[in-house]
Amino acid sequence: MRNCRECGFPRKFGRFFDWRADGTIVSTDHSRTRSQITFLEDGELEDLFDDLSNTIGISVEPFLVQAQKKIGKAIFSGLPVRHMKRIPCNRFLRPQWVARLLVKLIATDMAGLGDGRVSVDSYRAGQSLVLRFKNPCLVPLLAGSSAGIYESVEDMPGSNIEYGIEGGELVVHLSHGEDKAESESRLRLEDVGPGEGPLSYDRCAKCRTPLSASRALQWDLGRGVISNRITGRREVVVASQSVNAILWELETELGTDIPRIVYEHQRDYTRGRLAGRITGDSDMFWEDHLRDLAFRGLGYPTSLRHNGSSVSVTIANPYNQDLYAAKIAAALETVTGSPSSVEWKKRSHHHCEYEITTDL
Repeated sequence: MRNCRECGFPRKFGRFFDWRADGTIVSTDHSRTRSQITFLEDGELEDLFDDLSNTIGISVEPFLVQAQKKIGKAIFSGLPVRHMKRIPCNRFLRPQWVARLLVKLIATDMAGLGDGRVSVDSYRAGQSLVLRFKNPCLVPLLAGSSAGIYESVEDMPGSNIEYGIEGGELVVHLSHGEDKAESESRLRLEDVGPGEGPLSYDRCAKCRTPLSASRALQWDLGRGVISNRITGRREVVVASQSVNAILWELETELGTDIPRIVYEHQRDYTRGRLAGRITGDSDMFWEDHLRDLAFRGLGYPTSLRHNGSSVSVTIANPYNQDLYAAKIAAALETVTGSPSSVEWKKRSHHHCEYEITTDL
């Protein structure tokens, strides 16, 4: 992979990733498909969904897999694998080596998202496919994406999915199914919003990547791993549309309490990650926190006012309104040491106003 001569950022991602003035990142793939993306620490979404499952008493994994299937179909529709649909589905015209070749082409793109390294264990045209992921993360989402691609390639309405960890590697077994999942017809992908905002970056003069990104992010495509040089932790690229579609599906299936539960778990998780980071200057702490959220593509407020015990926020186009507000609440609780509550003034996907207060 070739890097920018000035800042060292991978040139491929410098072309496809656009850090915008509203604190979001838009990725444009080979087919000109645009999606809003985020960089999240490995384990953040897994912990969120595990906590959600424990709170409501049922596993949310089946909902995650089903929701991610449509995301996978949308995201990978522009990749070379789509051409296989033109080939009749039989073992003579679709031998196993063809499947291995196409998955090998996809593997580099998936590795670039930090999803690990995928390969084919076995393929029988019109019957089954077994995929293996080394260094996997976001396991239910990988299984869902795999099913979405498989259903697209095999041109079928549904598939049977089994997956599990074997020797530290994710193995996904896919076979032909008969029925289309009921939830699939109502899943929706949000459009990419406008990118205007108050934020500016110090950028590389050659590739225009923010220098904060080129200093922090490091790719190992051979392992399918993105590392953060500053935190030492693994990162993964997640489509904002994917997060929103999944949460919308969970709310539809499990009830209107889901946004509140997700908000509370995200707030508590982020507060734990922020512990010990404030050393005296609260203004500097707030600025660093907001910049970190923007660096990850989570958004940046058009207005934020804090007076010590409360914070008022106006924001357009964050990756998810509830999850972003929870990260702001976590910062306020870190500064004050007191629990908080949120009051929503205006609330839509592309524009929100709210106030978070503590008991101080």
